[in-house]
Amino acid sequence: MNTEEFYTLINKVRASLPEDVKTAARITRDADRVVNDARDQAAQITDQAKADAAGVIDTAKAEAARLVDASEIKQMAVAQSKEIVASSEDEARGVKAGADEYAREVLTNLEGFVAKTLSTIQRGRDKLDVKGSDSSDE
Repeated sequence: MNTEEFYTLINKVRASLPEDVKTAARITRDADRVVNDARDQAAQITDQAKADAAGVIDTAKAEAARLVDASEIKQMAVAQSKEIVASSEDEARGVKAGADEYAREVLTNLEGFVAKTLSTIQRGRDKLDVKGSDSSDE
């Protein structure tokens, strides 16, 4: 391999690297955005579930206070309010579990996307390594 061929090959490698670096940077930005969006959505869902549960609990407390007039009614109100609170807590746990599952799915999809990207980058490096070793054998 003469000096001119060597410099030509080096210039080709230099020309292709900025595009690959830009692509990798864009992919990283996209991945960060997807993760942040998933976190934001999970937080919103969790906050909404908490607000809904608080509303149901407030409703249950108001209903229980209204029924406090007589001893038997009070006992029924206490039992019913406990059921409502338990139901609300179950519902909140279900919504949170759904939000967690959604975030888990988004992260799994992101992981696959990043793995593909890394594989593409590695194949590009391997091709450059093969070209480099082919050129050095001459």
